[in-house]
Amino acid sequence: MASHTTHAVLFQREGWWVAQCLQYDLAAQAKSLRDLLYELERTLVGHVVVSEVKGLEPFEHLPAAPQMYWDMFAEALELKHQEIPFRVPRGRSVPVPELRIAA
Repeated sequence: MASHTTHAVLFQREGWWVAQCLQYDLAAQAKSLRDLLYELERTLVGHVVVSEVKGLEPFEHLPAAPQMYWDMFAEALELKHQEIPFRVPRGRSVPVPELRIAA
């Protein structure tokens, strides 16, 4: 599998934290920032696993996120992030996104 790079902007909306990936139109949400990071990782790993089962290249068919999220990311603050703790199929990898928090 080719190496994938992604970036994600994190923001709050109506009492929820939301993570929106940019290169791939994938999103996750949770009530706390800590839970959001877990849900984002789970979403990315889940996509890789489902793609593997279906014989597809992960992320290949996903469009980029709408421009408004790219604009939010450009003005957001960087957040340090650790490696994905989930197990993925052998020979597969999951992008560890560069994260930024929008005000």
